[in-house]
Amino acid sequence: MKNYFKLFTLVLCIGIFSCSSSDDSDDGGGGGGGGLDPQATYRITFTTNFTDTTHPTDYPANASFGRVFLAAHSPGSSIFTLGGVASDGLKKYAEDGDLADLVAEHSGGEDNNTMNIITGGSSVGTSTTITYDINVTPTTTRISFVSKISPSPDWFVGVSSFDLVIGNELVESASVRLYPLDAGSDSGTTYESPDSPEPGPISQIEGTPFSSGTIESTQVGTLSIERIDN
Repeated sequence: MKNYFKLFTLVLCIGIFSCSSSDDSDDGGGGGGGGLDPQATYRITFTTNFTDTTHPTDYPANASFGRVFLAAHSPGSSIFTLGGVASDGLKKYAEDGDLADLVAEHSGGEDNNTMNIITGGSSVGTSTTITYDINVTPTTTRISFVSKISPSPDWFVGVSSFDLVIGNELVESASVRLYPLDAGSDSGTTYESPDSPEPGPISQIEGTPFSSGTIESTQVGTLSIERIDN
């Protein structure tokens, strides 16, 4: 089946495209539905583009992305919300790269049967591609993704609650631009800033050190979503 769709833009997080072009969204429509296949498999491809050539301002030594957190979950669940307050688990991951608390927050309880979580085994390079295959069901039609930017005070890239359903059918493919996000737990403004706790909301980093020009130039990667079981 072929579905061509367009998702709305969520301010300051990720920009939107149709299925055949790049798509940035932090939220979507309803998700789930009686007419959906009982299970589908999606290939999630994380492509990074964060080098001293693409982002030369104050580029840090030993830059990398942290171990990936990827989940297929219900529309009622959320990993983060732009403008909202990061959970304790997300703060710890964004600051220290430790995924344990973030995974624990979304394991068990009400979400035990409605969230499929995959975690990467190691950090990810700054100019590379890595893929993950994840299964979704009619009750787990949202995709969320997080990867820490290292080194940084509390910065990360992420997609929250990307809706795989348009109308009453699963999308075939989409591409989401990834921009640097600030978890809002430290106030540092450079990659090597020391810890300086100052609670604030999750926000997109629009300028330095990622860019001294356009917001678009701050892009550090892409998340591609492709259905592979049909």
